[in-house]
Amino acid sequence: MGAIIFRYAFRNVIRTPLRSFFTLFSVALIIMLYTVLTSIGNSFTQQISTVIKQQDIDVVVQAKYASTPVTSIINDTTVDSIIHLDGIHAYDSMLIGRKRLYGKSSVFILGVSNFTVFAQRLGFNIIKGRALHNTALEIVVGNKMAGIYHLNVGDEVELSSGKKYLIVGIYSSWLNFLNSGVICSLKDAQHLMNKPDKTSLLFLTLDDTTRTNEIVQKINKQFPEMRAIESQQLPDYMGPIKNIFYFSKIVSIMTLFIAIAVLLNTFIMAISERTREIGILSAMGWSRFMIVSIFLVEALLLSLGGGIIGYLCSYPVMTVLLSKFANISMYIPEAPSLAIFFNVLEMSLFIGLFSALFPALYGTRINISKAIRHE
Repeated sequence: MGAIIFRYAFRNVIRTPLRSFFTLFSVALIIMLYTVLTSIGNSFTQQISTVIKQQDIDVVVQAKYASTPVTSIINDTTVDSIIHLDGIHAYDSMLIGRKRLYGKSSVFILGVSNFTVFAQRLGFNIIKGRALHNTALEIVVGNKMAGIYHLNVGDEVELSSGKKYLIVGIYSSWLNFLNSGVICSLKDAQHLMNKPDKTSLLFLTLDDTTRTNEIVQKINKQFPEMRAIESQQLPDYMGPIKNIFYFSKIVSIMTLFIAIAVLLNTFIMAISERTREIGILSAMGWSRFMIVSIFLVEALLLSLGGGIIGYLCSYPVMTVLLSKFANISMYIPEAPSLAIFFNVLEMSLFIGLFSALFPALYGTRINISKAIRHE
């Protein structure tokens, strides 16, 4: 019986090719949008979350009222006081900002106190040239940035008026968004961003990790203008990450409702047009469950088909975004993840069942004699 229902449902799908095509097209377009935006959001949040988990960092300090690390400012006097507290084993500092390059899109500037430690913790590999030796006016650039601006080792880049910085190396990192950045010494970054003796983030490693909460409370009490948090909490305090996360969730909900509305409209029309057919099937002995199952299978064919097509279409879309929009390429993964594919299948399944169930149940309540006489 299942095979009969499937064949009947498939025949109904191809019986109205134009309607089926536009339904598939609409669902695919919606799912493609969901896949691309969710991939971007998930990529950025996962990259930050993973790097925080893998680093040998226990406490992170930033300015209390800064919405993002870029707007966080910690002066060197405060840094010196914090790192001399009891229980602090080691520290690293970082200054983060953005700089417009060649009057075009802006790039990340990361000033680091110790490039070797920074590279080890973030999994950086120098793929060309050499590592940064904290020498003035030297930089290493990400492989994405090097590709976009056609840069190579030995080239000079004017990041500030009258000053050219020598590219001594090109790096690659599994952190996608950092591959579009520039790394330099902390002093050079302070000069480039006009923030002398300033730092954005302070990373602390403790002698005893069981005292993490105690030291966090101690720093917050002694330095009320600072916010110390445990390292795994950092993504929750970074404005862009939270915004991207919430945005991806809103997009998920919106795409779900839009796709349901598209399919719901399709099946309201289809059931209305096939009232007589429903009556004939009932008169032949088909149960209400069997007739409803036909419409559910039709809906699943359209929703799952549209979902898979939409997911596959997201691949070329991401490729175009990576090549055409250099200013956001740091947030874009090369391809959507397999986890999103399974999420798309779940969404498609729910969309198909929900959009067809109520019209089918309502349409099959009609009296058989009235249904057969329906024109």
